[in-house]
Amino acid sequence: MRVNLFPQRRDDTLSVVRDGSILTLNGEVFDFSRMSDGDTLPMNAFNDGWFMGDVDKKDGELSLTLILPLPYNYSQAQAFPLPLLNVPDGPVVLPQPLPSDQPEVEQEPWPARQGVIDWTKLITRAEKEAQAAADRLALAKAELSARNATAAAQIDRITDRVETLGYGIDAGEATAEDEAEQATLIVSMKAWKAYKFALGKVTTKEGWYDSPAWPVEPPIPEIVADPMLVADETT
Repeated sequence: MRVNLFPQRRDDTLSVVRDGSILTLNGEVFDFSRMSDGDTLPMNAFNDGWFMGDVDKKDGELSLTLILPLPYNYSQAQAFPLPLLNVPDGPVVLPQPLPSDQPEVEQEPWPARQGVIDWTKLITRAEKEAQAAADRLALAKAELSARNATAAAQIDRITDRVETLGYGIDAGEATAEDEAEQATLIVSMKAWKAYKFALGKVTTKEGWYDSPAWPVEPPIPEIVADPMLVADETT
């Protein structure tokens, strides 16, 4: 078990006892034996005020954060507590305050009572994996949509210029440079159409959606009559 400590100035005290997957805080018993590896209990699953953060179980080890009350004579060890690692069964040794000239008041035994855990808030490993998969799918879909939009925009842009140059060629007014530009753009347009077609196959290939096999995007042609907007590198 790993116990992280969150220091907080307050005058009450905290007693912690571990018994396997059971943690007793000031007599209040919290049984975490229902947790499986990879599960998480969020902070709002507890009505007790000592938990500060989620309770996780990873590689068979429970990890949690508890508030560490700081008395008026708190020590540096209490103010900047180190994590308690490999906490054994029995009373958990917490950082101690500085010596005090006030008489020590002996703490009476805490009455045993059952701590309340709202198990409906448990996030299982399977639920985490399902959510992570859904997030990866959403990202892949967004990337595919963006790539398709770019391809469609380039095809429209190139097609418009090819057709415009064709008007001049049909009218016998185009120059040799115009004809050369059209020929080059036709090659570019074919490449962009092939790219867009390949994008339509991405979801059917192995690796979708965890590692999509994206086709290589063709170069964006420079069209003087229809320049692409480029961000000012000086800004």
